[in-house]
Amino acid sequence: MSRVKKIVSYLLILALFEIFIYQNAFCCIDVYSQGTELKYIKQLGMKGIENGQFTFPHSLAVDNFGNIYVGDTGNKRIQKFSPNGTFLTSWGSEGSNDGQFMGLHDVTVDPEGKFVYTVELKNHRVQKFDSNGTFITKWGYNGTGGRDLMRSPHQIAVNSLGNVYLTDSNGNQILKFNNNGTFIGTIGSKGIGQGEFNTPHGIAIDAKNNIYVTDMKNFRIQVFDSKDSFIRQWGSLGMGKGQFSETAPGIAIDINNRVYVVDKINSRVQMFDTIGNYLDSWGSDGKGPQQLHKPEDIAVNNKGDIYITDTRNSRIQILQVVH
Repeated sequence: MSRVKKIVSYLLILALFEIFIYQNAFCCIDVYSQGTELKYIKQLGMKGIENGQFTFPHSLAVDNFGNIYVGDTGNKRIQKFSPNGTFLTSWGSEGSNDGQFMGLHDVTVDPEGKFVYTVELKNHRVQKFDSNGTFITKWGYNGTGGRDLMRSPHQIAVNSLGNVYLTDSNGNQILKFNNNGTFIGTIGSKGIGQGEFNTPHGIAIDAKNNIYVTDMKNFRIQVFDSKDSFIRQWGSLGMGKGQFSETAPGIAIDINNRVYVVDKINSRVQMFDTIGNYLDSWGSDGKGPQQLHKPEDIAVNNKGDIYITDTRNSRIQILQVVH
């Protein structure tokens, strides 16, 4: 082979290699360090008041059948969608009566997909419904417990034993109830030490009933075991890997034990393992696919699909983990 042909062959191989690196590092698919890929699927909804439209959707949950429940805060209602995003039903209106909402702040589903729980910041209460929106019971203000028990309820999670955990942000504690609202006890108090909080907000529970809490103004995630004892923490203030802004409201854990945390002011989602090792992140401020504008909450289904309330864009973004 002539010298010229050798140089041309070398340059061609080098060019192909650079194209391969470019496409796999910077294209529309993000590559995670654990050998998984994340790709954008679609968005659900747009700004409006009709079925399937949202006004500042603040929270969401996915049941074990793949149905999607969205806390459509601006429209004072819960909307339910099928796994493929088809509108199924909605319930709620503005007010303080049973089935009404004031300051709808969170929605979650129990592990069996039978019951839906909602949290209202302004009504200082939890309401419990069946999966189609039929009211069952409530607790907090105008129910058991009163305002003093729930100073500032934010997010809620239910473990496999039926215990309900609620972040009380201004109270700097986690409130624990049984699934009918009987008060059991608390976790934490105000402070910066292990097991203490400064404005706890997001909460999620993994398959082993470990509890993950976004301790927002301490700029960290705290983890507790199934007996409510502190295990570990990670995070600090900043914009770097594994750091958080002052507002990290949403958290979720998938079936592969990946922990997703919404970093609201930084307009991104960060992903960790359950020990707190940083894996990757995605998102930037904007209105395009995989861009976010002050997102609030996140949920994952049992297939690993990821749902994000892109709150100020009045939509849900759906992404998929590809193995």
